[in-house]
Amino acid sequence: MLPSGIFVKTELDDLVSSLPGRLIASGPSRLNIAMETEGSGPEEQSILELSKWSDEWCLIEITGPEGLTALVVESVVRYDPVSEVLSCHFMSEAGEYSYAFFREGVILETFECRGPSVETVNFTSELRRVPLQNLLGASDFMIGSMSQFGIDSTSRPLAEIRKVRFHVKLPGKRTFWQVLFGAASTK
Repeated sequence: MLPSGIFVKTELDDLVSSLPGRLIASGPSRLNIAMETEGSGPEEQSILELSKWSDEWCLIEITGPEGLTALVVESVVRYDPVSEVLSCHFMSEAGEYSYAFFREGVILETFECRGPSVETVNFTSELRRVPLQNLLGASDFMIGSMSQFGIDSTSRPLAEIRKVRFHVKLPGKRTFWQVLFGAASTK
């Protein structure tokens, strides 16, 4: 089984040290990000959980709005691009499978299948040609594709996984009066 999240080909310590700066540089103003400490609890905040998936890949799992996933992908792809990034959405119970593979900030392959209908399959690739019949088994195709990129669904070590959590607070919409007077407060 594959997790939904963002795979980044880098060392975990490098990702932990660079991700906050990347998010602030590519995110909206007033975005707050802080590493989780003992006793800190999220108050209407989203969570990014970073862990080592394999020897080459790290995984960023996201709890929060869909816009946060797009922001994290943008921060590792556009702002000083990481060598390889793979955004993955694998929800077998809902019949939703998708991934986007980036190398040096350039999107090279995408796959998307939503629902049980074959009509909803989209696949584009600058890397390879795939026969149409291979795309019909969306789950198997995605697992095979991820394996070709070096992400095996069975490769995650079970013993002692180091996880680093960040709390992200996206700014809310500013009121008319805040915009008019340039108020920094959200109240």
